[in-house]
Amino acid sequence: MARIVVLGAALGGLQTALLLAQDGHEVTVLERDPRPPPSDTELAWSQWPRPGIAQLRQTHLPLARWLQLAEAHLPDLVREMTEAGAVRMNVLAPEPAFHGPLLAGDERFDTLAARRSLLESAATRVAQGAGIRIGRGTACRGLRSSRGPRIPSGGASGDRVPLVTGVETHAGGTAADLVVDCTGRRSQLPSWLRAIGVPCAVDESGRRGFTYYSQYFRSADGAMPTDRFPLVVEHGSLGLLRIPADHGTYSLCLIGRSDDQQLRRALRNERAWSAAVRLFPGADRWLDGRPVTDGTRIMAGLTDRRRLLYDTQRPLVTGLVAVGDAWAITTPTVGRGLAMSLRHSLLLRETLRRTGTAHPVELVTRFAEATRDSLGRVYERTAAYTRHRLAEMDAHTAGTVYRNPDWIRAKALALLARRDTDALRAERAAAHLLPGARDVLRAPALADAVTRLVPEVEQHVPPGPSRADLLKAIHS
Repeated sequence: MARIVVLGAALGGLQTALLLAQDGHEVTVLERDPRPPPSDTELAWSQWPRPGIAQLRQTHLPLARWLQLAEAHLPDLVREMTEAGAVRMNVLAPEPAFHGPLLAGDERFDTLAARRSLLESAATRVAQGAGIRIGRGTACRGLRSSRGPRIPSGGASGDRVPLVTGVETHAGGTAADLVVDCTGRRSQLPSWLRAIGVPCAVDESGRRGFTYYSQYFRSADGAMPTDRFPLVVEHGSLGLLRIPADHGTYSLCLIGRSDDQQLRRALRNERAWSAAVRLFPGADRWLDGRPVTDGTRIMAGLTDRRRLLYDTQRPLVTGLVAVGDAWAITTPTVGRGLAMSLRHSLLLRETLRRTGTAHPVELVTRFAEATRDSLGRVYERTAAYTRHRLAEMDAHTAGTVYRNPDWIRAKALALLARRDTDALRAERAAAHLLPGARDVLRAPALADAVTRLVPEVEQHVPPGPSRADLLKAIHS
């Protein structure tokens, strides 16, 4: 069994630690933030300082695929989250197009609705109960390394690449057979690698992204809202997320382009933010709840970024892997981060079972290949969504229409899903990364129905504010 150091004690890091500890590995988690979560759910929400998790008090909902994987591999984690107040919800039910009842098999659309602070607190308790040591207030300052193994090249012995043998912290060094970077979107991995002579990791990144403008509320009766309203509404240069959470709370989140300065300056103001929400039909009733955040919370620069530690022929480094958001960031609007992170952790566990840490080149090579085969297409589809959505927002701001054929077909599928429950199931299955979903979307009957809607979509204007109405509302 290996000595493994996991960097980062957010949910992604703790999921990884729990899975590896199940196989008997000696796992230590190092976390730069010093304070553990309070035991009380509301105190964890209001008083837990957690600068390492930028999204802690932002809009959040895991995909149904995350719950499937968690129930299969981390049932104690799901149980602890549920006992703490996370609400099991079916993502079909809020959609106006869904005409129940739920059928056998629809449980695959279940997920857990909760504030991120509840999920993080629960994961901490489960990890501690499993005997995983969490070193809080211990920031990684760099990597320990040796010359490492030779990489075969064209039948010759090849060059050596560095082997990471541990990490350096303010308290000294920690040795490891494998270091797993789970520090998320703020990972300092490129600078750590440069310091040990590794060429900068190859980053593929979108040039632009989105900004969240969020507030949380609590319903008047303390129960989860039950009226039907789409979880996501996109129109023109603005989008709206309405996401239920735990203990009667829910969030409303406006989504704009990160470079839309007209919106960014205005939506910091709570009155302007509320005026923008009211422009979405049916959304104004959600403003009647009691706010549980202090004003509008802003999170900017939300784009897609993939960090490759393995080029087409050889690894850049051995003894080190990046998992979850440290490997790839995806647009939070589509909610794929946790599901991709848990699947990535499972791939790491499967790879370790096959290779162990005694063969570092084989380990990182097989993990890179498994990552590419299992998650590469998911990342690419998400990055394509970001490009199309930004182009649509640009066009709306300029008073034109975005007419990319792939984007129009995606809109046609969404329109069909608002009219047909079976199409809604197919569309939601794909959105939630459920197994077999892509094959269902390619079925001839569904593909033909989407094609027939394309002309209508080209003329269709979804509900929501025009650019002129939006600017007038937020500046008046």
